[in-house]
Amino acid sequence: MALLGNLFGEHKEKQPENTWEKELSFMVVIPKNEADIDNLEFLAERLKKTDLELVGRKDIPSEKGLMLCVASGELRYMVHLDTIAVEIPEMYRIQHFFRDIDIEEIQRQKKGLVVEMMFDEHILESYHTQLKVISGLLPDCLAVLDHSSEKVLSGKWIQLAAKSDVPPSPRYIFTVQAVSGDTDEVWLHSHGMNRCGLPELEILNSTKDMFNDHYNIIEIMAKRLLESGEPPKEKEPMYLAMVAEGIPLMATVVNWKEAVRNYPANVLGGASDRKESHNENTDAIFCYPSSKALKKKQYCEVSVYNEYLNQNPIYMLTTLETERMRKLAAERLEYMLKMSGRENINILVKVGLETDKEFQEQGNGFEHIWFDLKEKHEDTFTAELTQEPYYIKDLHEGAVMTFPYSQITDWIIFTPDGRVTPDDVYLLAYDGWNLQE
Repeated sequence: MALLGNLFGEHKEKQPENTWEKELSFMVVIPKNEADIDNLEFLAERLKKTDLELVGRKDIPSEKGLMLCVASGELRYMVHLDTIAVEIPEMYRIQHFFRDIDIEEIQRQKKGLVVEMMFDEHILESYHTQLKVISGLLPDCLAVLDHSSEKVLSGKWIQLAAKSDVPPSPRYIFTVQAVSGDTDEVWLHSHGMNRCGLPELEILNSTKDMFNDHYNIIEIMAKRLLESGEPPKEKEPMYLAMVAEGIPLMATVVNWKEAVRNYPANVLGGASDRKESHNENTDAIFCYPSSKALKKKQYCEVSVYNEYLNQNPIYMLTTLETERMRKLAAERLEYMLKMSGRENINILVKVGLETDKEFQEQGNGFEHIWFDLKEKHEDTFTAELTQEPYYIKDLHEGAVMTFPYSQITDWIIFTPDGRVTPDDVYLLAYDGWNLQE
C-alpha cells in the first residue's frame, strides 16, 4: 500500500472513510506462452500502443517486479507487475465459457503475470482500466484469475471488454459464493467489494431452495454500492425491489459481529466459521418488512419475502446502470441484428417505456420491460410484450408494438448452445455462427 501510494509523488490516493484499509485489486494473467512474461520492461512498452498513457515506470529495489504509472484519460493509477506461480483454486468461479482445448492449454501454464493496482473512487473506470492494462500487456492471454473476486475470466472476454467504450457490468467486480453442508442451510457471502473501499455483503441462514433468489438481493445491493462508491450506513434503509404490487423490499445492513448474535454459534457463517476469514469488513443483509419495523429499526431476515421472490419481482436498477446497459446494447447491436431471423434463434429485447403519470410523480419515469423480437426493419423493429407491466395500466402481455432501435436498453440472443448477451458476444464465434453473412 505504501509502495503504491508513494512511488510517484504527484499521485495521492483518496481513502474511504473506514476504519480499515482498502485492498489492492489483485489479478494474475495466464499467458499463451510463459516466455511472453519474462521481460516486464518489454511488456510495459506495449502500453504505448494502446489508448492508455504510460506516465512513468520504476524498478522496485527491495522486491521483484516493475511499478508503472498509467493514465486513462484524466485518471492515474499505480500498477504493479510481477510474475508468480499459477494454479486455479478449486473454489474459484469460472465466469465464462471455456472449450476443453482452452482449459487444457490453461492447465499447462505454470507461471502468470501479476497485475495489481489500487482502485480510486471511480470504481467502474478503475476496473475497466485494469482490464485495458492486461489487454495491452498480453493481448492473446488465455485467462485472468481475479483473485480479489475469486473468479476466472476468459481472455477473449478481456479483449472484448478492453476495446469497449462502456465499462463492464458492476457484477464483474464481485462474486457471491454459496456455502452449504449436510443441512438445508446456505451461507451467501461476496468477494471483491473490499478492493472498492466497501464491505463485503452476506446473507445468513438462507436455504437450498431459496439461495438463488437471495443471491439477487446481494447482487442488486452490491451494484448500488459500487455505483455510489459509499459504504452503506448500518441499519439505514435501501429500497431494492418491488416484490409484488404495493410490496417493496426495503433492505439494510448490519455488521457481521452483531448479525451472528441472532443465530446459534454453529450456524453456517456463525462465530465458529469466522476464526480465519470473513471476520472483518463484511456486513449482513436484513430487511424492514413494514414502516413500523423501519421506524423502530427492528430488522428481520430477508426470508420474510420468500413467497414473493420467485414471482418475477422488479429489482430497481439505478439510472446510471440502466444507461450503461443501454450503451453496451447499442454498441453491440450489430451482433443481435445479424442473428435475427436465423433458424433456431430467438431474441428478447428490453425496451424502456414511459410509465403512467401517477407513477412518474413517484419518480418511476420509465419501466424497462422485455419483448419478443418478431421482425426487424431498417430503422425500427416489431416485438411482442412478454410480461405484464407494473406501471403502465393499459398495456398488457401479448401486445405487439413497433419501436426505434434507440429505445432498446438490453437484449438476449437464445441459440441452441445457450444465451448470448451484449456482454459476451464473443461466444457467437465459439459456436460457429458466421457474422459476416
